[in-house]
This record gives sequence, C-alpha cells and structure tokens, in this order.
Amino acid sequence: MTPARASQDMTRAVKQWAMDAGAALVGVAPIERFDPMPPYYDRAPKGHDPRDFLPTARSVIVIAQPILNAVMDAPAVLMDHEIDLVPPDIKQAYLDLLYHVAGHRVQDYMLEQIAQVVGQRLQMEGFETMIFPTTGLHPSMSPSGGGAREEGLSDRQIWQGPSEQWADTFSPFRYTNGPFSHRHAATRAGLGEFGYNNIVLTPQFGPRQRFNSIITEAALTPDPLITEPICLRDNCRLCLQACYMDAIVLRDDPSVRDYRSVDKVDKDVIFYDTPARSYPLRCNARRTRVPDAPVRGDCARICPVPTERTNLPQRLQAIVAAWKRGDGTAR
Repeated sequence: MTPARASQDMTRAVKQWAMDAGAALVGVAPIERFDPMPPYYDRAPKGHDPRDFLPTARSVIVIAQPILNAVMDAPAVLMDHEIDLVPPDIKQAYLDLLYHVAGHRVQDYMLEQIAQVVGQRLQMEGFETMIFPTTGLHPSMSPSGGGAREEGLSDRQIWQGPSEQWADTFSPFRYTNGPFSHRHAATRAGLGEFGYNNIVLTPQFGPRQRFNSIITEAALTPDPLITEPICLRDNCRLCLQACYMDAIVLRDDPSVRDYRSVDKVDKDVIFYDTPARSYPLRCNARRTRVPDAPVRGDCARICPVPTERTNLPQRLQAIVAAWKRGDGTAR
C-alpha cells in the first residue's frame, strides 16, 4: 500500500471514529498550516502551538457539535415572557444557566469524550496523540507562586487588572484562556472561517457550534481550506449591533492592540485568523453593569448564517428589522 493510500485510509477511519462517537463535523489540518500564513501571518502565542504539546505532531483533527437552534434562541425569547415556577428576580440567571448548560456544557463534555475515544484509538495504532478540554482553564494562582503574588495582587487583579502591569504581562485579553485555540484550528482544518463576531462560522451551523481539537503524529489527509466567505461582513454587521456590551471590536479600529501581527483587517480575504478582538470581561460583566441585560450569546443568536433566524427576542427582532430597512439604527 502506498503512503498516500495509507494516509487516506487512516483519515477515513479517524473521521468515522469521531462521527460514530457523536461528532457532527470533522476536519483535518496538516501541521504546516499552524505556521504563520497569509494574509496576517499570525503566530500562535508561545506555549500554544500544536508542536509545543507534541513535537512530533503532523496533523490536527478538529471536531464539532452544534448548539441546537432552539437551545440558542429559546432562553433569550423567554426573557420577554413570564415564566411560572421561576421567581422573577432569578429569571435572568435561570435562563442564562439553561443556555450555558444545554448550549455549552453538554457539548463540552461530549467533545472531550469524543476526543478521548479518537485519541486512544490513534494511540493503539501507534501514534502519539494529545487532547484538550473544550473550554478555557481558569486556575487560581498559588500564594507561594511569587511574581504578581508577591506584589500583593489578588487572582482577579492578576488576570484582569486594574493595573495593566500584570494583565498585559499574562494576557493581552486580561482573561485566562485555553491551552490551545480550537477556533483557529477549525479554520485551518477547513471547517469554517471567523466571522465579525470573532466566532468561527461553518456552512452547516453558522456560529452555533462548539469545537475541540486532537493533535496527533499520524500523517492524515488534510481537508481543503474554505475559499469563499461565509461571514456576510459589511453587508450584515448584525452581530456587532447585537453585542449589548460593545465587547467586540474590529481590527479596523487603530486602538485595537493584542499579540497579532497586523492592526487592520482585509475584508476581501478569508478570515483564517480573527478579524476582531473580543473583550470577555465586558461580556461577563453585563449583569453587574446592566441589570436587565439579555441572555448571553446574542452575537451568535442573531447571525443569519446559514439561514435567517425567526424565533428571536424582541430586541434582536428590532435590530434585524432595521437591517432589512437599511437604516441599521435599532439597538
């Protein structure tokens, strides 16, 4: 059997293992796609490249599960209505939790299980393989850890500020993140492209899915990259209008600074790298700053890719109606 045929056979087997375990989408990226690539030549931060975890890595497998449309939409719509059996003063927290559990935690656990199934099968075939948690890691820093701790700063101050001294040292986003970017891996595995909302959009589910990644030294057959835009870009911008806390800023804004290599987004290219910066602290603080803030997720909930959503809360309906009129002024 030729090496190419062996690679194709192993790739088919890997994808079948993932699908049988529950993955809805599976893509493969060769390790070379994690080198800086056009148009932005963004480089993974130190300690976050696939080869940092597995020096012999040759492929990255990306798996996805959708967030069901009704799971995305219903908690937000119910904010506009009374709910029997739920005290009014906890309705927001109740619906937020409903969305978080059914729209994030379920997929996170299942994607981690799928990754373990695929990883152990690959290891049994003789290939070293690394898997990850689906979501970020948020550890507390040990009092004996020195550095920022010796400065008398709390965990919150170390990660979030208020001083930029330590926040900029550890994360330009002032927030703890995951060990590996599943979103960037998804674009490099041909599953989708970044949207203006800083979420990866796929042709099948738009922004409504969760990803996980599997790094392996198996030489698998790569999937082709996306070559046509999925995000509607300036013809839409609904996600930017829907973001209640202005937590998404396009890289067109010269004030946006982070670890990436360029400051301005080229809207004529495929967004393999993110065209925007998100501010998770703004999003997470919505309840303390705006008591009647909506259920989180509006930047994905309003996205008309792959099809326009119809079961939306009143606030998002007004934004969509303004977009269709061409004035885009509703908020």
